[in-house]
Amino acid sequence: MNNLLNVQDTARYLQVSVSTLYRWVHRKEIQYIKLGSRVLFSAEILEEFIKSNTIQDTA
Repeated sequence: MNNLLNVQDTARYLQVSVSTLYRWVHRKEIQYIKLGSRVLFSAEILEEFIKSNTIQDTA
């Protein structure tokens, strides 16, 4: 695991608010890493999250 992002950086990367990101964490809608009290996100997992939530146009 190389690039770990904190909540603020991840929210900026995904272009969502910090509160939205915490809501996803609470609902377990996004994978995260918990180190002590810190919530971190792997860059690879974020790429998978984006791919799995991309809607393909069928038209």
